Amino acid sequence: MNDVVACESLSTVGRTPRSVAIPCGSPELGARQTSAAAGSLPLVSDTAAAVQILRTGGTGVGARFAHIRLDIERAWQAIMRFDSREALVIADLIEQQANRLSVTVTKALHGEIAALRAAALAFQDDEVAALPAALSALALGRSAPTVQIALTVCRSVYWRRGDLKRFYSVERVKLDGRPGPMQAVSALFDLALDAAVAFDQMRFNAARLLAADALEAGRRFLGTPVPADAFPAAIIAQVLYEQRQVDEAEALIDARMADIRERSTLEGALRSHVLLARIAASRGQAGRALVILGEAEALGVRRGWPRLRAASLAYQVEIEAGHGRVDEAAQCLQRLAALAREKRAASGSGSNAALEITCFHTIARVRVALVRSPGAVDIASLRQAHFDTVRRGGLYAAVPVALLLVEASLVTGRRGEAVEGLVNLLKLAQSVGLHQTLVDCSVRVAELIEAIVQRRIASVHDTGELLPYARLLLVHRQRGTRHAVEPFPVRRPNAAAGVSERERLIVSLMGQGLSNKQIAAELCIAPETVKSHAKHLYTKLSVRNRTEAVTLATRLGLIHMPMIFSA
Repeated sequence: MNDVVACESLSTVGRTPRSVAIPCGSPELGARQTSAAAGSLPLVSDTAAAVQILRTGGTGVGARFAHIRLDIERAWQAIMRFDSREALVIADLIEQQANRLSVTVTKALHGEIAALRAAALAFQDDEVAALPAALSALALGRSAPTVQIALTVCRSVYWRRGDLKRFYSVERVKLDGRPGPMQAVSALFDLALDAAVAFDQMRFNAARLLAADALEAGRRFLGTPVPADAFPAAIIAQVLYEQRQVDEAEALIDARMADIRERSTLEGALRSHVLLARIAASRGQAGRALVILGEAEALGVRRGWPRLRAASLAYQVEIEAGHGRVDEAAQCLQRLAALAREKRAASGSGSNAALEITCFHTIARVRVALVRSPGAVDIASLRQAHFDTVRRGGLYAAVPVALLLVEASLVTGRRGEAVEGLVNLLKLAQSVGLHQTLVDCSVRVAELIEAIVQRRIASVHDTGELLPYARLLLVHRQRGTRHAVEPFPVRRPNAAAGVSERERLIVSLMGQGLSNKQIAAELCIAPETVKSHAKHLYTKLSVRNRTEAVTLATRLGLIHMPMIFSA
């Protein structure tokens, strides 16, 4: 294998070293593409570490080393909670302390610190910094946990960049019979990443099986459900959604939403929120979809995830524009444009996150133009966005862009291009089992599908084999329309006036993420009293839960939550 270099991994004292594939060939690694140094420390102290401490300075050094080990454990616990900011702060402190130890011990600790940083930066969606940290950990560390974590981070970055050649070149490290928690989480993510690649390529059955294996790995090695399983669970839910098992998809995500709001990876949060919003929109519940997307935007601000904010804003534009609310769509578009400029300035236009956010902005800009001024639709930029998405391996993500291209071609007088693009897309969708995304298409595209079914338009392609599939799409679309509810439920005009000061305070504390018990302690009242106030509040605002209550209360000016709508 040309894309890897073997290094020795020694997971415990006295164990025979085994070969572990370390990705190389990257400029970030440079001259460090050599065998890992000896003397590496695993994630828990061992006999060799104790011997090294005794050789380098007795009880004083031993106490200092023991203190560092406790700090390292605290940092890994923060990683397990997906608290990347705390982990990075602790890693900086550990590095300062480690420099006072011997060269050998310091070098070994630096390998583990690099692995810590790599994991934390990956959770922050900072691929530019995460990959060099992971490669540094591989060059410095030889313990199995450190190597496993670094390899998983490398695999994650290569996947995000669409570099599947490097992604597949990174070999998996086989787990021991009883892996530690971080090794188990790495195993879960490895399987989830494989599932994500399969889903990106619209190999839905393989994606579902791999994601199910990831969930099983979490149960087997960790014992109880963990926040990390939101990622593979969301992939399964996406597959179920495309296969029209919408209720099952929603239930799978709903069961994890509490953890996703508090502790989750970006991928789990992004896929879950977008999917729930799509489900709501497909049922005609546009108001609920906007509530979910507003929550996602707020979470993106709180966790420092620009990509989640961009996805939320882009889907808000789609819903608002789709219902003729042009001013609201334009406001979301302005925030998205500001976010795209901010990301390009911070990380450069070549970073994957910047490219994705730019793609979101391009799509949103076209959607607003289709409603406001169809003649001004920028077809060229939309084609480039489609090309970039496919080039990075996002075949599934490219489908909505292709549908938008069909619609844009129609409104700009390129009917032949629209028909050809739609026929090609229908052939692809039929071959891979893509369903619900086509059912959810715009009115213009649905009318074009109907024209193909009724053979009212000519095509350079033979559409005969597509007719049963296209008819089925239309049947399911009509069935969904009949069951749709009012997209923007009418709210009581005097809702704000009917909310008491105590209810206003409670919804404000809800917006800060406090549970009912925490609110009760804050206000020195019983939890049951909080529940009673919340029930009355929901009735007055015509909402069903605290998420909708916080979002609507913000829009009515009852509370001030600027992070939901900040650029």
